[in-house]
Amino acid sequence: MRAILRLLVGLCLLLPASCVAQPGEAETPWGHGAAMPTPRSELAVATLDGRIYVAGGIGRFGTTATFEVYDPSADSWRELAALPVALHHLGMAAAGGRLYISGGYDNITFTPDSARAWVYDPMTARWSAIADMPGPRAAHRMAAFDGRLYVVGGVGPEPQALWRYDPADDAWSSLAPLPTRREHLAVAVAGGRLYALGGRWEDVGNLATVEAYDPATDSWTRQPDMPMPRGGFAAAAVAGSIHVTGGEQFDPAETFATHDAFDPATGHWQTLPAMPTARHGIDSAAVAGRWYVIGGGTGAGARTFFTLTDTVEVFTPP
Repeated sequence: MRAILRLLVGLCLLLPASCVAQPGEAETPWGHGAAMPTPRSELAVATLDGRIYVAGGIGRFGTTATFEVYDPSADSWRELAALPVALHHLGMAAAGGRLYISGGYDNITFTPDSARAWVYDPMTARWSAIADMPGPRAAHRMAAFDGRLYVVGGVGPEPQALWRYDPADDAWSSLAPLPTRREHLAVAVAGGRLYALGGRWEDVGNLATVEAYDPATDSWTRQPDMPMPRGGFAAAAVAGSIHVTGGEQFDPAETFATHDAFDPATGHWQTLPAMPTARHGIDSAAVAGRWYVIGGGTGAGARTFFTLTDTVEVFTPP
């Protein structure tokens, strides 16, 4: 045995490249943040003043009203005033120094019966009701654009309707409908346009479809498809590109860790290093050039209830 060890050491001295990790070989653009205090899936995430707020979701005891904030600079979490009602598959976005939530499921029957919306003021740490949406919506996304809030996709009586909320008037309006019916989609704002990405629908399964909305013309245009169909995933604009990761499929049951990025300027997609943990029911946010992917379930479909995570994984573009 000693002779073998001496031989291996000798080989390393003669051929150091075969025995020593090369620069960058063990490096990865993904890291970890402090674990979320409350493991949960089908939550909503938004950023405000450099902090990441996480609302609602499916927790260990069912639908939760938990509301927590993560400070990336301190890598720490803090619990805030609970949501007015426990919700999952809700939408959330920030505008004008406040946070807004909309719709969602208020129970585990998955009945889209909530058209309600609320606003949270960090200065007073209180929630207040705002005007209801034009109709109920769940498994949708909410995005902020030029100080207004947009509700995109989801499940409800008018799943393709695009609704915009104006905080100054406390009023909703209807805009050009989303061309492709989808829920469990993701959205991102980049280059002056709002992108609706992927999602799924009951009779077609997961979608790779990408469509961009231009508020200046109130119109949608088709964009290059994602490299793979996804539902229940996360997206965000990071360093000029739109990044997508995670998601699930049902047949066969599987969650995804793959990671792709879209350049709106060139219309090209590229595949990047995968997220460390495959999961769905996630949401994400970009802060200071880094992308934070939060929560979810590592098991697809009904396995979500038994595979809830508190995971925070952070992508830093090279």
